Amino acid sequence: MRLLHAVLADIRFQIKQGFYLVYVIITAMYLIIMSFLPDDILAVALPLVVFSDPSVLGLFFIGGIILMEKGQGVLMVLVVSPLRSWEYILSKVISLAIVSVLAAIAITGFSYYPTVNWWLLLVSTILTSGIFTLLGIMINAGCNTVNQYMLKTIPYMLLFILPCFALLGFPYSYLFTIIPSVAALKLMLGSFHGILWYEATALAVYLLGVNILLLKFTVRVFENKIVYQD
Repeated sequence: MRLLHAVLADIRFQIKQGFYLVYVIITAMYLIIMSFLPDDILAVALPLVVFSDPSVLGLFFIGGIILMEKGQGVLMVLVVSPLRSWEYILSKVISLAIVSVLAAIAITGFSYYPTVNWWLLLVSTILTSGIFTLLGIMINAGCNTVNQYMLKTIPYMLLFILPCFALLGFPYSYLFTIIPSVAALKLMLGSFHGILWYEATALAVYLLGVNILLLKFTVRVFENKIVYQD
């Protein structure tokens, strides 16, 4: 019940701070741009746009959320609150995943793409959102300003996004699938262009494992660097 209440509180906070409005505006901009694209380009652009939403935008949004809650003293209260650190973090993951899923459904649905595996799209969006949200919380440790967070984010973004170009294909490029962002993009592309069931299952299980490991590590970093500020 604590987790449910935390998720609902996060959703209310995000609505109040205008995050949902920003997502609506960005989604509308995406749809306007893609409405002018021919079908062959749309087939490539649509999966990339849907992938970038929970990754790039999610990474930046979680940084702003944590910094705002720091400024409002929410994290100070967390020390004496019955809400555990992992519940606080998981609440952020779930609430932002909900926003990402709604945006992914809206962008894909209004783009009228003919062949979409909606279940795979849902799974890939949630798993991608979870990885980048947790990454954002870890990066936020030790940051006191937006500028600090943005600067710390750049090398991580390069580390996770640049290897995705491996999907263009070159000798041994499949080895880059070990990088979570590459695996997530491959799963996202599969939801639009088709993918073998056992490959999709392997990618989903791998990304779920990455989420679980990142959650454990993020809780440790969060408690040491943010809650108790060792």
